[in-house]
Amino acid sequence: MTEQARIDTAGGTPAASDVVLSARDVSKSWGAVKALKAVNFDVHRGQVTTLFGENGAGKSTLMKVLSGVYPPTSGELLLEGRTITLGSTVEARDLGISIIHQELSLAPNMNVRDNIFMGREIRGPSGVDYAEEERQARALMQELEEEIDPRTPVEDLRLGQQQIVEIARALSVNARILIMDEPTSALSASEVEVLFKVIRDLKSRGVSIVYISHHLEEALQITDHAVVLRDGAMTAKAPRAEIDLEWIVRNMVGENFDLGSPPDGYEFGPVALEIENLSVPAPGRKGYSVVDRMSLNVRQGEIVCIYGLMGAGRTELMECVAGRLQPSSGRVKLHGEDIEGLSIAQRIGKGLVLTPEDRQRDGLVQTMSVGRNLSLASIGAFTKGLFTLRKAEEAIIEKMIREVTIKTDGGNAAIGSLSGGNQQKVVIGKMLATGPGVILLDEPSRGIDIGAKAEVFGLLSEGARSGLAVLFSTSEVNECLSIAHRIIVMHKGKISAEFGPDATKEQIMAASGEVDLQQHLSETFGLEYCEVVSDLYPDELPLGPLGLAGGAFIGGQIAQNSNLVIGAGHGRTLLACVENLPPLRPAPNLRLVSLMGGLTRNADANPHEIVHRMADITGAKAEAMPVPFMANSAADRSVLLQQREVARAYELAGQSDLVIAGIGTTVPEAELVTTGMMEPAEMKAVADTGGVGETLGHFFDADGNPIATEVTARILTLPLDILRTRRIVAIAGGRVKVDAIRAVLESGLLSGLIIDEHTARSIVDMDRDTDSSATH
Repeated sequence: MTEQARIDTAGGTPAASDVVLSARDVSKSWGAVKALKAVNFDVHRGQVTTLFGENGAGKSTLMKVLSGVYPPTSGELLLEGRTITLGSTVEARDLGISIIHQELSLAPNMNVRDNIFMGREIRGPSGVDYAEEERQARALMQELEEEIDPRTPVEDLRLGQQQIVEIARALSVNARILIMDEPTSALSASEVEVLFKVIRDLKSRGVSIVYISHHLEEALQITDHAVVLRDGAMTAKAPRAEIDLEWIVRNMVGENFDLGSPPDGYEFGPVALEIENLSVPAPGRKGYSVVDRMSLNVRQGEIVCIYGLMGAGRTELMECVAGRLQPSSGRVKLHGEDIEGLSIAQRIGKGLVLTPEDRQRDGLVQTMSVGRNLSLASIGAFTKGLFTLRKAEEAIIEKMIREVTIKTDGGNAAIGSLSGGNQQKVVIGKMLATGPGVILLDEPSRGIDIGAKAEVFGLLSEGARSGLAVLFSTSEVNECLSIAHRIIVMHKGKISAEFGPDATKEQIMAASGEVDLQQHLSETFGLEYCEVVSDLYPDELPLGPLGLAGGAFIGGQIAQNSNLVIGAGHGRTLLACVENLPPLRPAPNLRLVSLMGGLTRNADANPHEIVHRMADITGAKAEAMPVPFMANSAADRSVLLQQREVARAYELAGQSDLVIAGIGTTVPEAELVTTGMMEPAEMKAVADTGGVGETLGHFFDADGNPIATEVTARILTLPLDILRTRRIVAIAGGRVKVDAIRAVLESGLLSGLIIDEHTARSIVDMDRDTDSSATH
């Protein structure tokens, strides 16, 4: 330990047993600017102490004092009740204090492994032990549940992945006090959950956490103690049991306010930005598009929000439109003009600007002043040849500081002296100074607090009122429901849903894939097996993806047990599954049986076709009921079932180990009608009685209750009491079948379901809407 990082045994008094680190009357000043004013702050042993406050309140300054970045102007720090003096972060680290900074401090030209162990390399007999460093780095990535190769250059990682590396570096130190300054600002919801699991594990090991986050609701999930700073002074502190969201906001900003609402009272102008079938290739992944054939329009005066998780393609879309990335196909039009081939500067000149996701790396020049950063993008407005018109530049700077309400000592102030929120205002102000017609903002509120967010969104609202077309992206659901007129949800490079401002959080999260669709469907409908198939190119009926998934499932069941009795329903989806069966060994002991009659005018739609094709592929024996799908009367149905061949198949069907089913609708264009298995009038009679969905010849209403009519009494199929004893897996999808599939799920008949992603998401939305209505 160095001289300055000493523990002064004579100068301090023992702290309370649960307090490991304390700040006592700590102040920090830069000239006349007082960032901290006699702050008293305690870090509790083995617990999370969360620090709340607006940007500029002094949160990051206090954390930098605690971690040795800044010395306090006055006051003292106590570790285990004894006064300490910190001269650097290295000295703090030697005492077990480590910090994850809000603004990333990684070396982009170095790989992940070297960034994690930079300055404290693991030494071996012949120098640095890179193998051991790589082993430990992989273990850290595994702990954080992130598939990042330690040899990957940091500059090749997305911002959220870089945040994970920053967290891994801090964890590698085995600190006893870990300071996290906005650790989740670039993380997706699933990654936040992983981080919270890591924090809980650290707590169980006695590690103390200091946590700063502008995600108030998120922070409440993890905090044990809360402290609020305002204008450099501590305004409130309390244990978790005594605080809620309103308490935090009230002590932070003095009033409870929201992020605004979509500006109204005017009509949108013509289309300002038009994106047509735009695709952006994924780096290093040949044939894969991170933005996939996406189309979107934004009109003058309109605010459109793009929501999506990390990897959804939001940033790549923004950067492609702005000219930073090249598309593989599609085009972008600005006020009707195709801007293909135009450089970033040329697009700015035509009124299209972007505020980037990473303001430190891409939005600001750290060596320039506040004023020079503000005027940089509009330099053409105040230069003549080699000369700069200083008065014109100063006028632009003063105007933007005033209009964007940047809190600064003036245009000559260092950009690093501003809070995160004010730095973001500089980035936005820089672009607004160019007088744009379309502004793109990628995560405009990243790393800023609720007060600064409201100010930023207020700027966008005012811009829209004056005719500015605004397109912004976010990974925070609350921001979607603020000022946006329209909400576009992206998932895996495509638009998965579009909503108005009256959408719910649950709808937006489900559309983004944030909800685990398989888990939700399994838990809601009691399924033993559920597979949600990703469908990158959704059709009305996604036969391709469903056929591949269904074929793989059936093939896997046969491979596990070739002595099964498999019953089959009817429909194009099941035929697609059979056509996609993987290569199988001969299975002569396998028994295949069609569960219903199927003689019809269209032989291709005959349910018997499914079991016969499966028999040809597997060498199994197929049984069928050589009778129509429907008898002329209930009495005729009984007679038909007594025929020897029919009775044999009927008995075997009742012994099925596995039943593969399709799901049909009751609309006039239902497959049962178009194939001639039912007459239109017969289907109408079922629908008029409340029938919504069909499977295995049984119909159900929207609540899953079976429909029993004169029509259904004539269908030749197994009764429900026998089917309920069988293992039934349905393979179904398509937007026209959403209601039908949900009705069959509600019946409780299914043991499993293979479904496409878009249909699954729609069903989850319906389920959440039902829960919401019941709650209210």
